[in-house]
Amino acid sequence: MIEVFREFDDSVFEGLSFDYSSKDARINHATVLLAWYCVLPKATKRVLELGTGSGAISIYLARKYDVEITAIDVDEELIEIAHKNARVNNVMDKVEFLQLSSAMAVEKFPAGSFDVVVSNPPHFAHEGIESPSQRRNSSRRLTIEGIKEFAQATGRLLKSRGAFFFILHPRDLTRWLSAFEMNNLGVHRLRFVFGTANKQSQLVLVKGRKNSTSEVVVEPPIILRKGRS
Repeated sequence: MIEVFREFDDSVFEGLSFDYSSKDARINHATVLLAWYCVLPKATKRVLELGTGSGAISIYLARKYDVEITAIDVDEELIEIAHKNARVNNVMDKVEFLQLSSAMAVEKFPAGSFDVVVSNPPHFAHEGIESPSQRRNSSRRLTIEGIKEFAQATGRLLKSRGAFFFILHPRDLTRWLSAFEMNNLGVHRLRFVFGTANKQSQLVLVKGRKNSTSEVVVEPPIILRKGRS
């Protein structure tokens, strides 16, 4: 039997209130894992979240670190829900939600505007079963060009030596690593997430810095439930 890796704390959103009226705004494992993994450097003042969804991660970071956050998403309804969540949790003065794509953000903000970039992008750039809902597909599936846009926005808008935190699907990791490298984003740490010990990894957490060499440390795995090896 492989023991569950117990460092992961799934209670990070305790004390916060969120609107779950939309299925697409619900918090899942990836949201909780990324919020937990984002330990912001002490000098952080401005954070950008690409693809904020319901705004949960930005709201959590604003409360925990008292930093200024800009969070973007292309979905108008999700941006409205994010605004509502920010009001309920009293962080409207710290978080700005904008309906923008990552490509549009590159045009809107000057280069190097942010100390940290955080993203939980759509996880499926590989083949798979599509949902009957077009909105569901857009929130879950990403083209190769989409990967490049997320990486380009991160590389453009992050200051030199600024940190980035992503959560991705392992099947598409090589595509993301290539896109990061093309945009001077050095990957420093990978942490794979498993549902059970005897199944393949479902997610991977990624941390790195801009204008830094990729010297990758693979951290201990996170196993969410016990399973037989």
